Amino acid sequence: LEEYIRAIDDEPVRSPRRGNKLREGDKVEARYRGKSKYYSGQIIRDRGDGTYDIEYDDGDREQRVVEDFIKPLGGSSSRPGTPRVSTSLLQVGDTIEARYRGRSRYYPGRISRVHADGTYDIDYDDGEKERGVIEEYIKVKNDLRSKSPSRSAQLCEGDKIEARYRGRSKYYPGRIARDRRDGTFDIDYDDGEKETRVLEEYIRVIDDEPVRSPRRGNKLREGDKVEARYRGKSKYYSGQIIRDRGDGTYDIEYDDGDKETRVQTSFIRAIGDIQSTRAMSPLNQSAFNIGEKVEARYRKRSRYYPGRIARVRADNTYDVDYDDGEIETSVEYHFIR
Repeated sequence: LEEYIRAIDDEPVRSPRRGNKLREGDKVEARYRGKSKYYSGQIIRDRGDGTYDIEYDDGDREQRVVEDFIKPLGGSSSRPGTPRVSTSLLQVGDTIEARYRGRSRYYPGRISRVHADGTYDIDYDDGEKERGVIEEYIKVKNDLRSKSPSRSAQLCEGDKIEARYRGRSKYYPGRIARDRRDGTFDIDYDDGEKETRVLEEYIRVIDDEPVRSPRRGNKLREGDKVEARYRGKSKYYSGQIIRDRGDGTYDIEYDDGDKETRVQTSFIRAIGDIQSTRAMSPLNQSAFNIGEKVEARYRKRSRYYPGRIARVRADNTYDVDYDDGEIETSVEYHFIR
């Protein structure tokens, strides 16, 4: 009922005193939920009806705040048009320090996205992420940005390297899994971890291990018995080439059951009896036939297990269905009797 309502006369409606209309990206102070106290934040959306959505520096958000409850901060009125952009524009991947949530302390991180309104998304080194950070809360760490590891050639996929995981100070060994072509790289670390879009300045080449090809007269072929350095580590493990990628890399199935794709030629060495193995191929002797009852050394172990030939492969290996229900593929003929 009207008699239950009274006007507050001591607070006339007024618009903030400003020369320009509020715009998205403006730093402002606003009365959260219409209360008397002003809180600092940023305009994230102009609704076009005299109200605005605000993201406050403490992380809260509020929609459709009326203009009467908003006042601009002095620092945001320096531009007559679009949001202010510094003369030295920050770029994706830049190493910086920023005031997380507008607090006084700076935290290290890097730019993950540049917004059209002159704000930035940041991935902090401690794992936190923040969106829409204004430029005045960011400072560039020139000592990291200005230098990259000294190397005579560009980093290439497959290179053995050491990198600072998540930008931390310690280097961890691994290899380049993918070149993103934007100055960042995906890395497979030797301990099994993976990281995407690692900055070039966080990577250093392991120079004491030059790339070299195994000494052999013939090119590696599918079906060859080899030894290879699993994940580029120093120790060699025995296995078999199961695919030639045609780009100087190979897929290997190791004798212990592990598989690895795109292994560089420099990490593979031929087992000396490859040529004799080829010469003694079942094609030159009596081959096993599909359905034939055999005994085979499961996973190349010493004991023979009964089964039968399920498939004859083009590389002169066989798939065996064992009587106990196990199945093994690409068994070499000299493990079968």
